[in-house]
Amino acid sequence: MRRQLAHLLGPALAKFPIRHWPAPLAPAAGVLVPRATAPHDSVRASGGANIGMLLDFLDKTTALQGDVAECGVWRGRTLIAMGVYLQQMRSPRMLWGFDSFQGFQQETPHNFKDTSLRLVEDKIGIFRLHNVRVVPGFFQSTLRTAENCRFSFVHIDCDIYESYKECLAFFFPRMVPNGVILFDEYADPDWPGATQAVNEFCSEQKISPRFEVRDNFKKAYVVKPVADHDREPLAKNKQKDSYAVG
Repeated sequence: MRRQLAHLLGPALAKFPIRHWPAPLAPAAGVLVPRATAPHDSVRASGGANIGMLLDFLDKTTALQGDVAECGVWRGRTLIAMGVYLQQMRSPRMLWGFDSFQGFQQETPHNFKDTSLRLVEDKIGIFRLHNVRVVPGFFQSTLRTAENCRFSFVHIDCDIYESYKECLAFFFPRMVPNGVILFDEYADPDWPGATQAVNEFCSEQKISPRFEVRDNFKKAYVVKPVADHDREPLAKNKQKDSYAVG
């Protein structure tokens, strides 16, 4: 029933600003929407993604050149929401989604085996998204599909140490100056490997994670430093470093 309703409403919803989608439509649409976000009772890092925060980061990086990516798509609840938002904003940025669509083999707090590539592709069709490219498979094989791309915003939501290490090693060199990588599981007690991987990475790069809080969701992120040879072009376009998100 929900899928039938989504197919009926999809074309109309795709044209209506996602920030204003009524909360009751979120389950039928199969996406996260800001009006359906239930705030935590206190500030904490645990819990899933906050879609309002993701859309805010898309806004804050809108003046930057480079694609957008999500690592850890699961059932496409945030990927599709970001794709809808980018298309509604007429952004030229391509949105990449990377996931094995097999869940985890090892014991974890959530194995995410109820994922589905077909479901995600169905949602792409429902909302008539032409800006989303989903790449199924394990990161060590699939990330290279985008090896010639540059990125302005990346959402890492892949839970475990090895996957975080793989994604950070791939994306950080390909981030444009002032590009943002947001970490969904940093400091979440259910996923200590994610925190370890980010801490090791930040130590190696001599940078520190920053934090954003929205609806009592506290999420960490890093910003790609501006190299000396990038400073002059950025100074000519103040929009590119106009946001302060930490």
